[in-house]
Amino acid sequence: MAIQLSERDNLIFRFIDEHQVLLEKHIAWFISCDDKPVLIRDRLRKLFYLDYLLCERHGGKLPWWTTPTKPLVYMLSPMSRQLAKAGEIKSDLNNAEIQRHLLEVANLRMLYLMDQKEQIISALEWTTIRKDDTTIMGIDAVVNFKRDGAMQRIGIMNHPAVSADLAAVMHKAMSDNKLDGIWVVSRDDAHQSQLQKSLVSSAVAAKLCFTTHQEVYKSGICKAKWQPAATTAANVEIMLPWSTNLSPAQAF
Repeated sequence: MAIQLSERDNLIFRFIDEHQVLLEKHIAWFISCDDKPVLIRDRLRKLFYLDYLLCERHGGKLPWWTTPTKPLVYMLSPMSRQLAKAGEIKSDLNNAEIQRHLLEVANLRMLYLMDQKEQIISALEWTTIRKDDTTIMGIDAVVNFKRDGAMQRIGIMNHPAVSADLAAVMHKAMSDNKLDGIWVVSRDDAHQSQLQKSLVSSAVAAKLCFTTHQEVYKSGICKAKWQPAATTAANVEIMLPWSTNLSPAQAF
């Protein structure tokens, strides 16, 4: 049965193409922006039944997913990929770990939208750094927003591997994207600590902020506890040269 695709349907396709995999809650927030998230479950199911979308249960455990049933993950079908003029994907989007990374990035975008809805930030602009091969190291998004009257331009890096090349990758991302700083989010405290130790002496250390997914899911972007590369209070202002009068939590 053919249906007349709406502009909202095409918007759904574009958001899924941008992030590669999304949950229903992500799509609802992305479409509504700072308004009340829309109810789109029935439409997503219909697009799935008509082969516009692929849908499956996530294969792994997501610590931030609070219901017993594993979440439904939506991807573009070959038909909608053609409609959206989507490029070739080299990564295996059915791989649970690849899905987890992509869903975590989408979560961070949703949390920024939540803070904008609460009027903690404004003028939010999110740009996903598309990686058709998710093994490529680099930032996952660039975010522009206004906080306390000052514009910020921040790079987001989701759970990067501890690597000797990481500081150089960050330095290049700072230069190429004209970033004020890079926001690094890890899946647990142990990984965050390893990253901080590996980057504390790097040229970009002063412009890095660190936190965990558990912290931002609990507190939100702006109210989360942030740490510098060196975890002493004396380094807090050095870490935030673009906003030296703010603590890490206030700056975001």
